[in-house]
Amino acid sequence: MRKLVFPALMLFAFSSCENTWDTEARDLFHQGCMESARESNMDENAAKSMCDCRLEKAMKKYPNFANAMEHAGDMMNDPELKACK
Repeated sequence: MRKLVFPALMLFAFSSCENTWDTEARDLFHQGCMESARESNMDENAAKSMCDCRLEKAMKKYPNFANAMEHAGDMMNDPELKACK
């Protein structure tokens, strides 16, 4: 997930003035997660479940999108996000 999500989120952070998890931010996070899961040959339903969980936990932990971007590296190694299956 780290390979795709981090660069995608950073690109979005620099191109967006929004500080909230708007639809675009949520979609970008979820798409990056799904692409990474597909590269790992994860079942589509399992990937969706995992990515939904990770997005929910990321939004809860970092309700402000700008703050999430400041902690993007931490999110990639966050045990709560990694626990999502």
